[in-house]
Amino acid sequence: MRPSRSILALAIIASVPASAALGVLGGGATVNAAPTTSVHAPVAQAPRVVAHAVAAPKHTVASAKPAAKKPSAKPVVHHVTRTTAKPATATRTVTRAAAKPATAPVAQPAVHTGNDYPYAGATSNANDKWGFTERQCVSFAAWRLAKGGRAIDNAQGWGSAFHWDEAARANGVPVSATPHVGAIAQWNVGEAGKVWVNGGQGTFHAGEYGHVGYVAAVYSDGSVLVEQYNVMGDRNYTALRMTAPRYLF
Repeated sequence: MRPSRSILALAIIASVPASAALGVLGGGATVNAAPTTSVHAPVAQAPRVVAHAVAAPKHTVASAKPAAKKPSAKPVVHHVTRTTAKPATATRTVTRAAAKPATAPVAQPAVHTGNDYPYAGATSNANDKWGFTERQCVSFAAWRLAKGGRAIDNAQGWGSAFHWDEAARANGVPVSATPHVGAIAQWNVGEAGKVWVNGGQGTFHAGEYGHVGYVAAVYSDGSVLVEQYNVMGDRNYTALRMTAPRYLF
């Protein structure tokens, strides 16, 4: 009985040396170089060879299982939570007003200003007509009072400037911490007050005889414009913005 083509091919493979068989399996070459003697191998051995030859492909094929179907992926659901946008508010621009330059406080109209003192040129220490030494603070204050119709006389005990607050009370003249135009600003010995000189603010301290001056104007901050003589010890006229401890008349 003639072997089938498949049995013959398997028989040829079986007769090929081991090294050659590995080369065929590895390289995928066609099988057509087997010796013819192998074709006349006993038929009884064919089943054994067939069984052996079929076993190898079976191992290779059997290991390849059909790919399992992957479960269909569930659709991915993205949950997007949208925050309701708040209505945009208008941007407010705050413009700060530029600071206004400092201005002098408002003053009440002055009753009188200017050096019209009748003893301005005196060179001696004679007394004026009210009994005070010429070109001193007390003489100028007495002259301003007399000019306003409120004449005083040193014979009433007015004396030096530091004594004027006491003399005022003794003669029924009002004494107050609140200034007004026409009043007399008064400092006792060593008493202090503010003074504005050459654009700056300083402190004034009365000397050993105290000091008095005439209030020509009152500013909105409570300071006053004081007309006076001898505030600097030079027996001259000045008009300065100042503050005083008390005011007479």
